[in-house]
Amino acid sequence: MMKKLKRFLLIDDSKATNFFNKTIIEKVQCVEEVFIAENGKQALEHIQSEIVPEIIFLDINMPVMDGWEFITEYQKLEDRYKGSIIILMLGTELSKEDQEKAERILEIKEYAQKMLTKEIVCKIVTKYFKSSELDSCSESYKKIL
Repeated sequence: MMKKLKRFLLIDDSKATNFFNKTIIEKVQCVEEVFIAENGKQALEHIQSEIVPEIIFLDINMPVMDGWEFITEYQKLEDRYKGSIIILMLGTELSKEDQEKAERILEIKEYAQKMLTKEIVCKIVTKYFKSSELDSCSESYKKIL
């Protein structure tokens, strides 16, 4: 059986984007579960329920609590909730200002366009996780290349 990561968390208010991104992630076959939160508040509740994801794909613009507000609240969480979560900030158009702001926040490891591709998912997974821990994504990544 191929090794996979346990869970990813998509944080986006767009049902269409969540459906698309979840489908892309599932095609890569590198994670057991993909959870969805429609805003930062739901995401924080999810994380505090101790269902901690390895990777968070975070939209910037959302109602209730946007990506920037989520990061501010996330930084206040106890370490046991955060673990070593990789946060990828997503945006329809990442302005120079948003990119510079994201670069100053330690928790944000990467930023990318809102619609994920197999290449983006595999790049993030292979960059931050050992290939020995993740056979399936390594294989998927080889097929893409």
